[in-house]
Amino acid sequence: MDKFSKQDVINYADGEMEAGIIKSFEEALHVDVDLQAALKLYQSVRGTLKSHLATDSADAEFKATLKQFNQQHFKKPKAKIIVFSKIWYVAAVLIIGLLVWAPWNKNLYSKYADTEMVSFAERGSNDQADLQQATDAFNEGKFKEVEQILTPLVHQDPNNDLFRFYLGVAQLETNSITVARANLVKVANKQSLLKYDATFYVALSYLKEKNKEQCKVWLNKIPKDASVYDKAQELLKEF
Repeated sequence: MDKFSKQDVINYADGEMEAGIIKSFEEALHVDVDLQAALKLYQSVRGTLKSHLATDSADAEFKATLKQFNQQHFKKPKAKIIVFSKIWYVAAVLIIGLLVWAPWNKNLYSKYADTEMVSFAERGSNDQADLQQATDAFNEGKFKEVEQILTPLVHQDPNNDLFRFYLGVAQLETNSITVARANLVKVANKQSLLKYDATFYVALSYLKEKNKEQCKVWLNKIPKDASVYDKAQELLKEF
């Protein structure tokens, strides 16, 4: 959804999109799974709420209220006091909850967390078999197994940034967010080859917690000459 906003999705679903951009939107819709998910979600929310209303007048009220929510969410007007009936209170919670952190935003983590573990096959180490097993497990998505292998190795060699970085990423994948962040911050705070990779994953740890502000703080720590700079900038544009 880089080209089109959530407001574009709403306009299209409601038949209010400008004629000049409908064709390009539909072309993007054909290939962009995130855009498809966004449209499906909005249509589902609208359909679910509308199913609670039985009369034409209620339908008109539904459209007016839905439009009001759209304007409040996307245009950020000054605060107003609005009195809701029970049905509209439920509608408000549902719409705001889904639009503020919708599935296409939940997919941001998986979209950007695409690191593979480098092979240790040529490293001279007595633990080479364990390291290769960790590498294979990591790249197969077996992150609990990675934790079991790398945790004792990090304890044995606490200055090994490579081990600590991949342990942190594995912990993040298993939702051990606090301990994962602690490991990643240690790498990010050192002059390491993985300094900014770790910084990026600290940002992703906040993304997992839906803390967009702290996520942006860490993304903005990544300089232009870092290998993950472009990816960090792309993620910033998603907010």
